[in-house]
Amino acid sequence: KDHTKKLFQILIAASLFLLLMPVISYYLVPRISYMSFLPAVVISTIALLFFPVFFLGTSSPLFILLQTNTTNSSGKASGTVYAVSTLGGILATFLCGFYLIPAIGLNITLLIFGSVLFIGSLAVFKLFKGFPLLLFAGFMYLNLQFSFKRTDQLMVSDSLLGHLEVENVVRNKIEVRLLKINGIIQTEMNTKTNRSVSEYVNLLDTLIPNSMYSKDALVLGLGGGLTANLLVQKKYKITGVEFDERIIEASKKYFNLDANVITACEDARYFLNHCQKKFDVVLFDVFKAEEQPSHILTLESLQQLKKNLNDSAIICINWHGYANDGIGQGTSLLVNTFKESGFNVALTSLSKDEDHRNIIFVCSLKKIKDLPFLMKETIASTTLVNTDDKPLMEYLNASVNKTWRTNYLRYYQNN
Repeated sequence: KDHTKKLFQILIAASLFLLLMPVISYYLVPRISYMSFLPAVVISTIALLFFPVFFLGTSSPLFILLQTNTTNSSGKASGTVYAVSTLGGILATFLCGFYLIPAIGLNITLLIFGSVLFIGSLAVFKLFKGFPLLLFAGFMYLNLQFSFKRTDQLMVSDSLLGHLEVENVVRNKIEVRLLKINGIIQTEMNTKTNRSVSEYVNLLDTLIPNSMYSKDALVLGLGGGLTANLLVQKKYKITGVEFDERIIEASKKYFNLDANVITACEDARYFLNHCQKKFDVVLFDVFKAEEQPSHILTLESLQQLKKNLNDSAIICINWHGYANDGIGQGTSLLVNTFKESGFNVALTSLSKDEDHRNIIFVCSLKKIKDLPFLMKETIASTTLVNTDDKPLMEYLNASVNKTWRTNYLRYYQNN
């Protein structure tokens, strides 16, 4: 009887901590954003995962104990409990990843699992007590305060690829529409002009020439589609590749993606490996928050890309603003990788302030003619090359990524 009561208490505690996870996340995560990476990870892991995982983990031995009548039956009981636990984990992974989270979001999914565990425990053990019910009602109330609250967001969607939001904000009396993934802005559009308010897009406008006749351009990393629209205005025929189908939907519905843009929901490298078409302009704009996916910009990937380029094609890469020794080694790595692949490389930027600029790489198999806004500064020196076997980009950009995120949070959370 004591073991039954203890198991009931453990399952009730686990269910209540599951219900508490969205509440803790809502209030805790914004407050630890400024902390160093390691302490922030430790604090968030302990606060969000430790208690529900701890209590659920301690339930298995008690389940086994309650099903064991003799020493000989312990093996069968253990195997049954762990087999059912493993099967349940597999089914829940597929159910949550492919249906529940995309359909109703992470918070509501946790709410459902916590509620099912709580109510199921009451029903199985027939221990209906007032205090757990009071805690359950309190935690449900806390969740409902923000899980179902009305917002001004135009679109909200959860999936394995992250939490997507589209919303309008006012900056300096100008309404700006934002596309965000996990709280990080991917696209910023002036709602009156339908043009990007990001400086690097203005630089791209200067660097990419107008098409005198119908040329083909490829945009890897569609985002809100504003760079694709810019190229449409320059008379290019555009193919936009985006890994997240929800972003393609948002670009069409909320960012006025030109109807003539052909979209493909695929990984950029997979698309290039199977595409037989040749392009005159290729734009890499594949930032995932502060990171560039390393596999897209390797020596092997760039060599494969050559089959998709016309003779005078140019490649533009949107890049972070850091180039000097130490922190800028990732920039040097990318320069070396393009040169090793046989490309000529030029770096351009609108500013000398590394913390508040983007660098646009311009690469071509032909000699690059004079460009505006060429960078004069000396970039970090390294002889390393980014390859499939040794993908070093994320490692060498680690300091940059940390600095970029700190500056981002400081600017956008303060504004």
